[in-house]
Amino acid sequence: MIENIISYSVKNKFIILFVVFILTLSSIWAVKNTSLDALPDLSPAQVIIQVEWDGQSPKTIEEQISYPLISNLMSLPNIETVRAMSSFSNAMIYIIFKDGTNLYDARSRILEQLSTLQGTFPSGSSVQLGVDATGVGWAYEYALKSKTKSLEELRTLQDYFYKFGLLGVDGVSEIATIGGFIKNYEITLNQDKLVQYDLNIEDVKKIIEANNDDKGGRIVLENGYEYIITARGYLKSVVDIENITIQTENNIPLKIKDIATVNITSENRRGMVDLNGEGETVGGIVVVRFGENPYKVIKAVKEKLKTLNVPDVEIVEVYDRTSLIDKAIDTLKRSLIEESIIVMIVAGLFLFHFRSALIIIITLPITVLISFLLMKLFGIGSNIMSLGGIAIAIGAMVDATIVMVENAHKHLQGKDNLTNEERTSIIIKSAKQVGRPIFFALLLVVVSFLPIFALTGQEGKLFSPLAFTKSFAMMFGAILSITIVPILMIFLIRGKILKEDNNILNRFFINIYSPLLHFALRFKYFVVAIFFVTLVLAVTIYQKQKWEFMPMMNEQTFMYMPVTPYGIGIDLAKELAQKTNMVIKSFPEVETSFAKVGRALSATDPAPLSMIETIVTFKPENEWREGMTYKKLMEEMDKKLQVNGLINSWTYPIRGRIDMLMTGIRTPLGIKLYGNDAKILQDISTKIEQKLKKYEGTLSVSADKINSGYYLNIKIDDEKISRYGISKNDILETISLGVGGAKISTYLDKLERYPISLRFETTQREDLTVLQNLQIKTKLGWKPLNLFATLSYEEAPSVIQSEKALNVAFVYITPKEGFSTKEYKDEANKLLEEIKLPNGYYFEWSGQSEFLELAMNKLVYIIPITFMIIFILIYLALKNITYTLIIFFTLPFAITGGIFYIEYLGFNISIAVIVGFLALLGVAAETSIVMLLYLDEAMKEFKERNEEYSDKNIIETIYKGAVLRLRPKLMTLFTILGGLVPIMYIHGVGSEVMQRIAAPMIGGMISSTFLTLFIIPAIFYIVLKRNKEFGLTKH
Repeated sequence: MIENIISYSVKNKFIILFVVFILTLSSIWAVKNTSLDALPDLSPAQVIIQVEWDGQSPKTIEEQISYPLISNLMSLPNIETVRAMSSFSNAMIYIIFKDGTNLYDARSRILEQLSTLQGTFPSGSSVQLGVDATGVGWAYEYALKSKTKSLEELRTLQDYFYKFGLLGVDGVSEIATIGGFIKNYEITLNQDKLVQYDLNIEDVKKIIEANNDDKGGRIVLENGYEYIITARGYLKSVVDIENITIQTENNIPLKIKDIATVNITSENRRGMVDLNGEGETVGGIVVVRFGENPYKVIKAVKEKLKTLNVPDVEIVEVYDRTSLIDKAIDTLKRSLIEESIIVMIVAGLFLFHFRSALIIIITLPITVLISFLLMKLFGIGSNIMSLGGIAIAIGAMVDATIVMVENAHKHLQGKDNLTNEERTSIIIKSAKQVGRPIFFALLLVVVSFLPIFALTGQEGKLFSPLAFTKSFAMMFGAILSITIVPILMIFLIRGKILKEDNNILNRFFINIYSPLLHFALRFKYFVVAIFFVTLVLAVTIYQKQKWEFMPMMNEQTFMYMPVTPYGIGIDLAKELAQKTNMVIKSFPEVETSFAKVGRALSATDPAPLSMIETIVTFKPENEWREGMTYKKLMEEMDKKLQVNGLINSWTYPIRGRIDMLMTGIRTPLGIKLYGNDAKILQDISTKIEQKLKKYEGTLSVSADKINSGYYLNIKIDDEKISRYGISKNDILETISLGVGGAKISTYLDKLERYPISLRFETTQREDLTVLQNLQIKTKLGWKPLNLFATLSYEEAPSVIQSEKALNVAFVYITPKEGFSTKEYKDEANKLLEEIKLPNGYYFEWSGQSEFLELAMNKLVYIIPITFMIIFILIYLALKNITYTLIIFFTLPFAITGGIFYIEYLGFNISIAVIVGFLALLGVAAETSIVMLLYLDEAMKEFKERNEEYSDKNIIETIYKGAVLRLRPKLMTLFTILGGLVPIMYIHGVGSEVMQRIAAPMIGGMISSTFLTLFIIPAIFYIVLKRNKEFGLTKH
């Protein structure tokens, strides 16, 4: 079949050329239009429900809203897990769906569930669906800086000017605001006046609501024109509010100003930001919609920001993912170009015939371009992983072309004065000779990547783009080699073809190889012994290797997330943020340091007040101090930031958000403890923390201090309220309004909207003693609160976390360098066996480790299947079972070099390394196939000559098959290595992952060369001596 394709292509040259031309043009369009991001989006399909209920405690929200919601949503199809986090005045419920669920289907399913529950939630609370984005969508953040404007003015500008300006940009899901103050019109009541005039706080609330409204009265017609009637009753100023009449006695009105003062204050806030330690400011976070192209969106946002000018307000960029994307893509572009140049040079040097090298120079860029076209069709964006797939395939995808061209040279060398027809037929014959095996060998490389397609979850999302693009490149490399390459050979291979021996380079290598090969064939059993010893050595090293899920990727922007004491107020949190920010900004390498305390107004941000997230961006590296690296910077900062009460933890923005989103845990490892009583969970998690602190592999461990919130409890006595003829609700309302300062109406200022709230004077509600004296209106007159209720302080959770409808407590763990997650877990589990858990309580490991286990369980099944397919493909390429067995059982030797090289570099084995090994298998099998092919050919010629079977003759034959075909083997080796070595020297973004994929391939290619050049001929010789008939291959 392959032979027929070659003939067809040569007959219809122009059709083939035209098709390739069209494909190339459309590929150039695809390159310009692929979506760019630094990493593939790893976040699962997730829907957030946001609950807001002003002034309520976490416990109340959990009991009345979160728990009923979770228990209802657990029944939806394809749900992975449901997480909830209830804190003061709000709760977030995260519903995470299984892989492959369509986000918008999931959203509509949840909307259906919510609509059936409507009306079951308490009044005053709002339950709504969050935006169609995830925390990973935080792609751009800015701060507003001004010398003349107050925080309140900046907040108003952000909320009503910048926010609406940017929301119109395509692909923006929301603009989350944080920091500054929201204006609040507060009516401060004097309680004594209320008692004096016998007014209930409820009455005052109703009167204010009734005095702030507009109504219409249809139209009147006058002189044929319509006049629309409106009755204006909105409150327009503080004076308007003061002059509202409450009641009139003896024609004397009692106004608000007689019993209260009206002030413009600020709303209770749950978040603030600080820029560079210079003080508070207002920030905006651009959240990119799920599935959009972040690069395009951010570029558009920046363009839009240029048009939004306000005098004396400067927009400071504090986080911008495009710089990371640019750096990552540049890193790979550079290595792609370097690799291509190396490959072209290698081809040129070995063939010493410019036009032949041109064939390779033409097919290489075409293959790369067409891979982009396929990426576009499959909806794969350009990112470190997908471009990395092409980068590691560059050497291998021109293999087929190299073998084709080289074989044509072999057949043509020394034959001068050929007619065009003769030349063409020789070229076609040579192409057909290697066409089939080479095509299958390239398919082999594609198949060796099958296990990666079977990975799901985070690791699947991370590596499938790489597997796809590598397969695209290899497939097209294979297809082009049997279609366009024969045509190009006919056009370009003309003139005098140098004999192999006349090329200095070839002579040099043959002179080294000949004596070594003779030695290998003479001491063939010694060579086989070396083979086994190396295997055993590699296995022992492999068993010592440490495992990890993924190496950390340096995003070149840090995220500093210290763990602070729970239950701290906003002023204390602000002070801590400013202190740490000043320290970070004092480093000369730092461009900006933007600290966020608490949460931004977004469903994608669940942070409590005790959580500080500081994003640190850096100046270009040429402005740094001598010898400074990112690693050193992080260590130095960590040393300087030893603040009492803070536990430091460092991560990177995208990484940190993905971890939080996937597992709810922001450290590499964590333990989730499930149960139904917060107090017991607290005790157990503290015990776990104490135990793990003693283990030598622990760098830091901290148990979530769940119970560290402080409460002032008011407990109502039923017996007593019944004597005074009041209901619980009368007391609850007084507390909620008078003490809580609930919002009772909205003040409209043009398009801006501000809350109006009602509250007692501070001196009448500030602590326990004053509150005991709070006056309640009863049937028997006004009575103090402590008649009906007992007031007491207590500690209870300030944030209630639950998962799968059970309360959950987290223990965050960072293992020391050199301890892999797997090793750490196994040891820690032994220690934890001593802790006895009560009934109904259990714990599970989480964080990175969760994914490693899932991935490993899958690979255990898939890798053997892949080996079977590889076996079948080798057989299809060679159509000879003995040869197939030789190759199949010598393959493990190719892996040994990879294992040694990884050990030398000190890499842990991670999914990335396994990907490298899988890529290596295909390539190694391919070179072995090429070797056996040539040995077989030499054997055939030997049989045709009918010479006697003496050792000397057999050695001569093997020598001929091996040495005379040294050129194509060395060319493939050098092009593959040339395509990988640049990856080991890049230090840009994403190099950590790429190097772990390239390293096993580089090490393995070297051992695979040894395998191809010495071990396979030696084994071939042994088998041949055992079985003289064996050589008679049937084709």
